[in-house]
Amino acid sequence: MEWLLIIGVITGVYLASNIGANDIGNSMGTAVGSGVIKMRQALIVGALFMFIGAVFLSGNVIKTISGGIVDVSFITPIGAVIATLTAGLWVSISILRKTPVSGSHSMVGAIFGYGIVYVGLTNIKWNSLLFIGLSWIASPLLGALIGFIFYYSLRRLLLEKIRSIAVSGRIEKIFSYLQILSSCFAALGIGAIDIAAATGVMIAVVGTGSGIDIKLLGAFGLVTGILVAGNRIVGTVGRRITNLVPTRGVSAQISAASVILTFAFLGMPISPTQTLIGSVIGVGLARRTHDVGGDVIKQILSSWALTFPICAVISGTLYFIVSYIL
Repeated sequence: MEWLLIIGVITGVYLASNIGANDIGNSMGTAVGSGVIKMRQALIVGALFMFIGAVFLSGNVIKTISGGIVDVSFITPIGAVIATLTAGLWVSISILRKTPVSGSHSMVGAIFGYGIVYVGLTNIKWNSLLFIGLSWIASPLLGALIGFIFYYSLRRLLLEKIRSIAVSGRIEKIFSYLQILSSCFAALGIGAIDIAAATGVMIAVVGTGSGIDIKLLGAFGLVTGILVAGNRIVGTVGRRITNLVPTRGVSAQISAASVILTFAFLGMPISPTQTLIGSVIGVGLARRTHDVGGDVIKQILSSWALTFPICAVISGTLYFIVSYIL
């Protein structure tokens, strides 16, 4: 089984690198979009804080990913490899299309598809799956609501009372520093969720007896993906959804970070992508409805809707074929 372990570790690192490239936009996209930080600086800073979150804050979400859809005793090494590979391929396709998608959705869908083929519908943990699904719906809605309230309050209580262009500029300058801090804050929670999606199943199967720290390798995979391909999604989140300046960027980022860290603490593998984009939309709506890029949102929503079923079908089909051959 050593060759299978090696393949499993490689696929886990591969998925982590893809999720890292996909999700760096969720922590640094608004900062880049509002012009606070340059792309290369954002990738480096985001990689650092996502690495810290992945290594130190991911325990609860890993438990949910590894045993929340089917019991961990039903996850075989082959099944873990197939589920991880399926999720990695789907995220790769999304990155090539410059469309932010959820690594958590991809992984949960892949485990679900494998589980149906291997243990059947009766052994799926439907209650847990229901809570995961509800968290997927609640997180972007909460992000949008908090983002709307935060920026609307900021605009009415502060920004609209400023008559001087010079004072307005100084306010935006102050918020530019706050935005970098809020982006780093968000990166911690995103790293915790991402590493669980990438390596949670392999950690459950392999445990610690192999002598390989899969979580640490996955965290390095996150960093690699961020530095190599993270710029593709950062541009979409930061520039194509709504026009951002530091005050709007901070509003979106603080709203998203609060939701992401709360759900990470609860162990729910939500989509940081959905949450952040929900917050960005909320901020855009707090200004005026037509300021939100509808075409981009439709493209993102279509990818989200397809992620779970496509990954479930691919994973289940691959496991059926491989188990038949072996």
